[in-house]
Amino acid sequence: MKNRQHYIDWIRVIAFGILIFYHSGMFFVSWDWHVKNNVIANGFKIWMEFFNTWRLSLLFFISGVGVSFAMKSRTSLQFIRERTKRLLLPLAFGMFVIVPPQIYFERLQTHVFTGSYAEFYPSVFEFVAYPEGSFSWHHLWFVAYLWVFSILLTPLFVWIRKRNIQLLTPENTTFIKLILLIIPLALTYIFLRQDWPTTHNLTADWYNFTISLLFFIYGYIVSNQNFTWNIIEQKRKLFLFLSLHIIVFSKTYDAVFGAIPEDGIWILILNGFLKMTHIWCMILAICGFAKHYLNYRNRFVEYANQAVYPFYILHQTITITIGFYIADLDIDVISKFIILITGTFGVAFIIYHFLIRPFSSMRMLFGLKSKTISKNE
Repeated sequence: MKNRQHYIDWIRVIAFGILIFYHSGMFFVSWDWHVKNNVIANGFKIWMEFFNTWRLSLLFFISGVGVSFAMKSRTSLQFIRERTKRLLLPLAFGMFVIVPPQIYFERLQTHVFTGSYAEFYPSVFEFVAYPEGSFSWHHLWFVAYLWVFSILLTPLFVWIRKRNIQLLTPENTTFIKLILLIIPLALTYIFLRQDWPTTHNLTADWYNFTISLLFFIYGYIVSNQNFTWNIIEQKRKLFLFLSLHIIVFSKTYDAVFGAIPEDGIWILILNGFLKMTHIWCMILAICGFAKHYLNYRNRFVEYANQAVYPFYILHQTITITIGFYIADLDIDVISKFIILITGTFGVAFIIYHFLIRPFSSMRMLFGLKSKTISKNE
């Protein structure tokens, strides 16, 4: 693809935008999170459960797409060096600067700690893992996994590129092969999900690790073949139909008859294929509709595409900080949600635009290229 595929930028911006809305919603529901509102509003779960099934898989998929473009103009050594600089450096910076306030405000709200932040911060350097200690990567686990995936898969991606291997060819069988990619995902669900609950700790997170790795690989494979995007665009309505009907059927069945526990092998197999079909088809539908309607550039997407990584690094700390201070205010839930969303985007914009974007050293800490800012950036 000689010309820039602008819909890829749009998907990336939208995917990370959904993440910020989702994490703001976590403040209001009963699911485990770092700080909580004084009133639980489980009505938020309706839309959050829909996004929760595929939001992270979409992020790993679109990251794999980005790797495909990055490797076209870099040697394997250049690619690894760039990934390390743009992922490990922000990860380390985040673990010592961005994440600790999240732990501090959580412990203030739960009355585990009552001192100042200056009194709390030295506990980070005890290097005791959260939740027992104050050392964690929290939401930046995604960055750590991306780096590991990039290092592990570089030999495979180089091999595919050098031999010009087209895994989804010939073109007339591409749709079938896209559907068959559900099988590895379903098998991962069937064999790993029950024994390895998600922990984000990298060393004992085999279900989440493997499923995320597969979506990362799929992003590379799909992006590596030009015509595949055309097939995805042509079949976008079918992918959306399949994905939505599976989730509607599943939620309706559970509401009417009750959820069936996965203690039987056939239920586990059925759930594995249904859930992975829903996730994969939703990702393909999003890509197809984005290619059809969003393959254009404007100043917003150019700016947002640069800002999205710093926004991701910053957003959860901002959300938790604002949440801590509004948790006990006597105002309705919707007003608090609006405050969280506007506050998170607003503060992240101010920090990015005025403190990160203009300065090469700050850009480097947040995973951006150190370069002179162009008028169109």
